[in-house]
Amino acid sequence: MTITIEPASPDSAPAQRLLQALHTEQIELYGHADPAEAVIAEFTPPHGVFLLAYFEKEPVGCGGIRTFARGVAEVRKMFVRPDQRGSGIGRRILADLEKFAADPELIGAKRIRLETGIRNTSAIGLYDSSGYAAIDSYVPGRTEVNVAREKQIG
Repeated sequence: MTITIEPASPDSAPAQRLLQALHTEQIELYGHADPAEAVIAEFTPPHGVFLLAYFEKEPVGCGGIRTFARGVAEVRKMFVRPDQRGSGIGRRILADLEKFAADPELIGAKRIRLETGIRNTSAIGLYDSSGYAAIDSYVPGRTEVNVAREKQIG
């Protein structure tokens, strides 16, 4: 199985297909969702990065990291196509995002945080098994549908 992960623009065609799939899935799970579009400037060095994962040259997953506050990065727009879940792609994207977040030439973060939906048990399992600990919600108005996690990385 050949999986490659590389930086990409969130407005590229492959990224847009994955972000739209993420949006659709969130609508199905919760009845609402953040916009499918990503703010390109937030995912452009030195403020962040957006990654695409490919399986046999087919885009199958994505994720972004952005500066949240001084010394803190935030994971956003993590998604792996349902037919590829359980194959380790999400774990690889997350590990690469952590490296970018800690890189002093990029964000230089000491902590990384994220929020995910309470019904997304696979994502919660990934984050918990990757060393993320539960924290209070940091996005106003989302405590009913989201859980927050944070990890020390530096």
